[in-house]
Amino acid sequence: MRRRALLVSLAALSGTAIWPGLAWPGLAWPGLARGAGIDSTEQPRLLLVIDDVGHSLVAGRRTLALPGPINCAFLPHSAHGRDLALEARALGKGIMLHAPMANSQHLALGPGALTPDLSKAELQRILREDLDAIPHVAGVNNHMGSLLTSRRQPMEWVMEVLRERKLWFVDSRTTASTLAWQVAQEQGIPALMRDVFLDHEQTPAFVHRQFLRGLSIAREYGSALMIGHPHDVTLDYLHEALPLMDELGFQRLTVSAFLHQQADFARLDPADRRLMNMHRRHWGMG
Repeated sequence: MRRRALLVSLAALSGTAIWPGLAWPGLAWPGLARGAGIDSTEQPRLLLVIDDVGHSLVAGRRTLALPGPINCAFLPHSAHGRDLALEARALGKGIMLHAPMANSQHLALGPGALTPDLSKAELQRILREDLDAIPHVAGVNNHMGSLLTSRRQPMEWVMEVLRERKLWFVDSRTTASTLAWQVAQEQGIPALMRDVFLDHEQTPAFVHRQFLRGLSIAREYGSALMIGHPHDVTLDYLHEALPLMDELGFQRLTVSAFLHQQADFARLDPADRRLMNMHRRHWGMG
């Protein structure tokens, strides 16, 4: 019944009538319109990244058990990062380095931190060691980073290492003044920007609202990248919601698969509206 209620509520959001009369208890379901620039036959694409994987083996394995394509962003030098990354590889999950970067609140970053006081040689050495600590990394996103990502020079140094390793970058957009995505674009690094954080408030209602926001963005722009964390409330919700996405017409992809798809679109038509190269009005907001 719980799964049916969630499906009904999500279906109502996307304009599909399924099992009338059922509802997800205590949660509101606003309408979800398809954006004018998105063809009605196109499947909106969803990308999900789970950050902070590696400290807890139990939470890490619950994350890996999420159904379908997801990306796991592993903290370097974490207790279980290497072993979980190997398990993720065997399960076909996307593997990322969750690179610790200096934040404006001066919160502790843990080992492998990239900070603005480092020289170019030091920063790039630490980043290479971070990358070597996690096997099968395909790309990188920032852990915290509200300070470092707003500074052009260290982000240029970061992108140099990513270019030599042929990696992509996801800007977690922890500050509205981030330059990371822009610098990656300038240096020819495949890059995406986070659309939604799922769980900076750890309640079922908040995770639910943020997930709906991600679906709405995907409907409007053709895709959405959501970032969550291996909190119980987040994983509980995703284990129920993710299996419903196919029924509701959403295509789920890893970041690598999405970027390959984008490259194919660009090769066939540089003006393809499905290309994620326009500024989205919600960027710069939470």
